[in-house]
Amino acid sequence: MDVPEVRYAKVDGLRIAWQQYGTGPDVLAIPPLISNIEINWEHEYYHRFLEHLGAHLRVTDFDKRGIGLSDRFEEAPTLEQRIGDITAVMDAAGLESATVLGASEGGLMAQLFAAEHPDRVDRLVLVNSHPGWSGFREVHTDPDGSTARLDAKIGRFLELVESWGDDPQVFVDFLSPCRSNDAAYVRWIGRLQRQSATSKQIFHQIMSVAELDAVDRLPEIRVPTLIVQVKGDQVMPRAAAHYLAERIPGAELREFEGTDHIGFTQPSWREMVDCIIEFVTGERPEAVATRAVKTIVFTDIVGSTRGTAELGDAAWHRLLDQHDRITLDLASAHRGTIVKSTGDGSLLRFDAPSDAVAFAAAAHRAMQRLGIGLRCGVHTGEVELRADGDLTGFAANLAARIEQACDDGGVLVSSTVADQLLGGGTRFVDRGEHDLKGFDRPWRLYALELDPPT
Repeated sequence: MDVPEVRYAKVDGLRIAWQQYGTGPDVLAIPPLISNIEINWEHEYYHRFLEHLGAHLRVTDFDKRGIGLSDRFEEAPTLEQRIGDITAVMDAAGLESATVLGASEGGLMAQLFAAEHPDRVDRLVLVNSHPGWSGFREVHTDPDGSTARLDAKIGRFLELVESWGDDPQVFVDFLSPCRSNDAAYVRWIGRLQRQSATSKQIFHQIMSVAELDAVDRLPEIRVPTLIVQVKGDQVMPRAAAHYLAERIPGAELREFEGTDHIGFTQPSWREMVDCIIEFVTGERPEAVATRAVKTIVFTDIVGSTRGTAELGDAAWHRLLDQHDRITLDLASAHRGTIVKSTGDGSLLRFDAPSDAVAFAAAAHRAMQRLGIGLRCGVHTGEVELRADGDLTGFAANLAARIEQACDDGGVLVSSTVADQLLGGGTRFVDRGEHDLKGFDRPWRLYALELDPPT
């Protein structure tokens, strides 16, 4: 799915950025604290989640005022202004009514909107959400009146503000702990933070939201409501979901195993998202793995440990940021899909071996210009495309071993790939047979002849 066009709704002299994608019943998505509707599409975890939603629903989402691509505010917006922003986006998108989906504190706005404008809400979906400050305080206060848990949670939010854009590990450890060791994801979260708001702006956003409260309005919500909660969420406890379910008439509560407040970064994200799709459409998507012939590319940076030592952590991380963005751009340009990042490299899939080899050559040249050595392994074969967006199989394992055999940098391909590209303009050098770990026979490998860097 192509990244959708960014458009703007005008309200109170400000512009609210929004976009629309997919086909199916209409859903208006109210974002959580952090968002940038353009940058969201850059990371494979977000991209596959948005693409899966768009395969079943027509989604309209936006950046709240003060965040992402929307205009900043000088004074904290009132409830009426926030409600006005939502109606302005719906009007601009031509939505008379829609299912309203709110994640985290976006769920609080969804509750208030459903109470204020029931005629514009068909259904309500709340994901890892809460009912506002009074309810948040209640579920964090112990029966004996102790507020220690609440104080600790406020401390985590303050730490998040202090580290904003500078140390994204704090954000990931708090909101997506299952990805704490995913270095590429941590780097990207830093970029998302910086492209969403400054530290001061995010603090003002948190404080403005803290003044909102839907507790007294919950009984007024009369539309079918689904409450989705990750059981191990460190940000919003399960008690908040139960609080909502007990007070919204007829609400359905579904809980899922996991630890991440950002639920779709978990390996089991499809189970939760498919529950939402079924609630909106009445049909649950099939979560079946398929087998297909793909050309697999593994990349890895040569000498990353040495690079860190020579440049220092900060400079090296900036270089890796460039590496990540170049990989994304080149994958898109050569009709490839990033399956996942691997810290200092990536796993990608392509429909055509010529596209895969062209990507590998372009990536190698681009990294050389940055002073980075890159090695790439390429193989074509049948793989299993899993429901969670990952892939497995013999072909993927072989591509990984070929990349590891390319220890001095460059692009190595299997004989399968070289044979498929016979007669074209691509030139290979026979590197002989290699014994690859985990394979019971040698594989003949070929090095791609690379043009000298310009």
